[in-house]
Amino acid sequence: MNFTVNQKEALNIDKHICVTAGAGSGKTTVLVERYLEILRSGNATPSQIVAITFTKKAAAEIKSRIIQELHNFRNKDIREKCIEEMNTAPISTIHSFCARILREYPFDAKIPASFTVIEGI
Repeated sequence: MNFTVNQKEALNIDKHICVTAGAGSGKTTVLVERYLEILRSGNATPSQIVAITFTKKAAAEIKSRIIQELHNFRNKDIREKCIEEMNTAPISTIHSFCARILREYPFDAKIPASFTVIEGI
């Protein structure tokens, strides 16, 4: 894919980023490629990368595309380890990410461990 100047800048894995753009602008493609580039660098595994989006549909699409591309990784050990970790990789909505943290640390957050997230408000 031919990336725009801004998209190429977003692929720079030497800094943390927030990608904002309109529908159909290539956000998902850029985020997937950025995620894969981090994995290719060997600096992190899927369990160490946080990818947050606004909708469950977008999170599922990102995860699906990453898994699809992982099957093309040449290094078998990295490929298999990454595919296995994708089951629990933190690729989610803001709400799901926050709920995950609260479920891991309910005592610290001073909330009941059995809390539920209210949907549709």
